[in-house]
Order: sequence, then C-alpha cells, then structure tokens
Amino acid sequence: MPNAPQYPALSDRRVLLTGAAGSIGRMVRPLLAPHVRELRLADRQHVSVVHPHETAHVVDLTVPDACDRVVAGVDAIVHFAGYAEEGDWATLLQANIVVVTTLWEAAVRHGVERIVYATSNHAIGFHERAVRIDGKAEVRPDTRYGVTKVFMEALASLHADKHGLRGFGIRIGRTDTEPRDARALSHWVHPEDLAALVRVGLEADYLFEIVYGVSANSRSWWDNTRALELGYRPQHSADAFIAALEDKVEGDAVAERYQGGPYAAMEYAGDPSRPARRR
Repeated sequence: MPNAPQYPALSDRRVLLTGAAGSIGRMVRPLLAPHVRELRLADRQHVSVVHPHETAHVVDLTVPDACDRVVAGVDAIVHFAGYAEEGDWATLLQANIVVVTTLWEAAVRHGVERIVYATSNHAIGFHERAVRIDGKAEVRPDTRYGVTKVFMEALASLHADKHGLRGFGIRIGRTDTEPRDARALSHWVHPEDLAALVRVGLEADYLFEIVYGVSANSRSWWDNTRALELGYRPQHSADAFIAALEDKVEGDAVAERYQGGPYAAMEYAGDPSRPARRR
C-alpha cells in the first residue's frame, strides 16, 4: 500500500483566513493562530493583530490583483468571507460568487495546496428533519443564499479534480458558545469544535470532502462519519441543553419540517403539508 503524502507540519505553514472580521472568523482565529507559522488575516475592514503569528490585510477579494497579493506565498486558505444570510441576488452574487471564483483562481495561480471553506447547512436545508444525511446527500438549497453555497461546493469540486487544489467544505450549523433553541440541539457547533474541524481540513489527507460543522449532538440530522475518519473529535454536545430548549421551537410548520428551519420557510408558497420530494 503506498505511503500517504507527507505535508509540512501545520506550524510551518502560512494560512490565509478570509472574513477575519466576521463573527465566525473572530471566534476561530485565536484557536488557529498559535498553531501556524503565519495566520494572514484578510477582510474588507481593518482587523487588529492580537497574536504574534498574525498579519492583517485590508483587501477586496472581488478584485483579482488584490486577491493575488494576499494569496501569494500561503500554503492553505481558510475561506470564511461572504454574505452569511439570505439576501438579494445583487448582494449575493458579489459576495458569494464573484469572491469565490476570484479566490480559487488565485489559489491555482499561486500553487496553494488546499482550501478549507465555510459552506452551509442551507445548501441542504430542504431535506426533512426525519431524514439523516451525510456529505454525499443530494443538495437541496433552501434560499438564494443556499444556492450560492452549492455553487461554492461545485467550484471546489471542479478545482480539486482539474487542478488538484484540495477542497474541504464544512456545512456549518449554528456556531455559538451554547445552543439557543430547539433546532440548535441538532445543528449547533461550539467554536472550539469548529476550529478543530478546520485543523482537520488543514492537516488531513483528502482531495475533496464535504463534512458537517456540528458538535457531538445526539439529535443531529447529519452523519459526520467522514469527518471522524479524517480525525475530527468534537469535545462539546448540545445534549446538556435538551431539557431547557426542546420546547423552544419555531412554531411554523414548514420551518419545523425541514433542516433549514426558518430559511426553508422564507417565501414558501403552497400547502406546508404537501409531500416532500424524495431522494
């Protein structure tokens, strides 16, 4: 059996973190910076450096030349930039389509080895909660936002197959220090677990993977076996909050039926009890 590829230790690698000023970027960066040679922080607004391994860069990732400058010299990218909620097409196209095409093409030009990126549970939000799915499940976006995440996954797949640019997509659930409602009992992820999963994406051997950003919740709708095979070991669980939160529901028949919750219910037309499309 051939030996697995050997990669430089994480402590020897330069990693670009996009969206460093965003909510998830702010939670994850202090858990990554101590483990890398350089954590290059990129955002459209100024980000203050707080760790000696960090450098900060104000950049518009829709501009190819600017993207080239911030990507040059990095070994890997953690892509958390983007518009992280439902919006109109004009907003989403710039933030979630133009940015990713520009970033992946720059990564290919500069020989970046891998991109760990934030996709979303809203890429599969129209799967029913009664169905347990894994990373190979049919995509069923619940919003325009979800569609842009499906695009990102497809783009990463293309560049993995065509250029060998490794892609590790994390369909992130609700990221917070604790779950806040009944839906989160299934899809919540603690920031420490998300950072641990990002490190798996930076260190494991794969070409293209889709995994779930979720803690060890017994009520999870998602089979995260592949993440576990690659080394993910979540340390947190929403189970301790079940008694306090299981009655804190959306109160909408469509939201309660589908994994996307209120995103699935947005602009939903017709009979909420109609038979769902099956896989």
